[in-house]
Amino acid sequence: MKYLKRVMILEQRERSRARRVAHAVRIVAALAALIVPASALGRSAGVAAAGCDNCHSGGQSPTVTLTADPPNPTIGQAITLTIGVSQTNGAAAGFYLTTAYNVPGVFKAVDTGTSGSGSGVLHTMPRVGSGGVTTFKAQWTTSQATGVTFDVFALSANGDKTNRGDGAGLAHLQLAVGCTGTTYYIDQDSDGYGSTDPAYQTRQDCTQPPGYAAMAGDCDDFRAQVHPGALEQCDMKDNDCNGQVDDDVVYQAFCQDQDGDGHGVIGATTKMDCKPSAGFGDCDADCDDRDPDVHPGVTEACDGRDNDCDGKVDEGARMSCGLGLCARYAIGCTDSCTPGQPFAETCDGYDDDCDGEIDEGTNEALCGDVNVACVDGHCTGEPGAGSTAGTGSGSVSSAGGGGGSGGGGPSRGLPAAGNSGAGCAFSALPGHARVPGWLLLGATLLQLRRQRRLRIFWVFSRRAARARA
Repeated sequence: MKYLKRVMILEQRERSRARRVAHAVRIVAALAALIVPASALGRSAGVAAAGCDNCHSGGQSPTVTLTADPPNPTIGQAITLTIGVSQTNGAAAGFYLTTAYNVPGVFKAVDTGTSGSGSGVLHTMPRVGSGGVTTFKAQWTTSQATGVTFDVFALSANGDKTNRGDGAGLAHLQLAVGCTGTTYYIDQDSDGYGSTDPAYQTRQDCTQPPGYAAMAGDCDDFRAQVHPGALEQCDMKDNDCNGQVDDDVVYQAFCQDQDGDGHGVIGATTKMDCKPSAGFGDCDADCDDRDPDVHPGVTEACDGRDNDCDGKVDEGARMSCGLGLCARYAIGCTDSCTPGQPFAETCDGYDDDCDGEIDEGTNEALCGDVNVACVDGHCTGEPGAGSTAGTGSGSVSSAGGGGGSGGGGPSRGLPAAGNSGAGCAFSALPGHARVPGWLLLGATLLQLRRQRRLRIFWVFSRRAARARA
């Protein structure tokens, strides 16, 4: 009885010890699950991703090849694509095959252990190859002429069912289906020239795709003003992509400009450049390089200084008053200004009556005849009957009705056209009182000379009056 009781006690102790061991195993398993990441566990099926190095690491990158059969396919012909992965880290390999751009075509999985979808073909389980290379095959078909770029992302694995010790690689293949194909270059600034930067793939296609150019050689694909053949500018950049900076630009001398107004002092320090730089400006004789408001071309101010550096002080800067011939300058830089007196408006190209208009009025008022017009300060036209002498500086004689053979009183008009009596009216004389022709001619010439003297006196008098004003 004592022996049986002792056996039962030992059995209870063993059961208790077994429960404690089982509990410790569960704790260790839970801790392992927290410490070891899930990515450390291998994944047999492939993932449709642009690259395998986000999950697999620790190994060397394999050599990946991608070939097509036939190399020059026609529309509707199935293209067999062969992927080769070097056994750099082990005999196991996987892949994901897709197109770089959205093009019309259909993928088809033809190997066991691979699966096709709308976007590409990938492995469903790792493949173990021999001879140093593991290969996969897939097919692609299109129903229209197009260019296509295939991208394959492959993995060389060591086969330990983890993501450690593996290496990723990739390959590209461009084909033209149904056409000879043209190579296009990425054109990010839309200036018609593409970049040959190896960071951006070229593209082979049947037609020019958006965002690409047929011409290469753009040395700055982010500035549309920079490309082969562009106008070289003075900006310390190679604008025409010929490998030289600021060539073919005009260099000139710039003079010291201490006040920063863009105008330099002749005789001071000079600098040869293709554009003004800090401390230098145009060599146009700044007369006060300490004041940026004083330089050639500035508006003259009424301040007792030569603001525009023309050697004159306050010219054209004084206040003025009046219009036309009545305009007058103020006394100094004050508002003390009295306009001149207006005249009767005449045809002379001036605003005589000081109303802001030049030669305004009727033909008769300006030129003394309704048939004579005032044009550009001169009376122009043929005078008509019954006119009187013009009062403007451009007045002309008008043709009258005198000299007729009929009866009636003397004509009050001017002589007819062709007679030399401008401004004088003659009546028909009786036969016994007629004056010889030479006497009439002499009198006419004297009268014309007298009128000319009066005209000259009138013009000079008006000019003198303006000068005094």
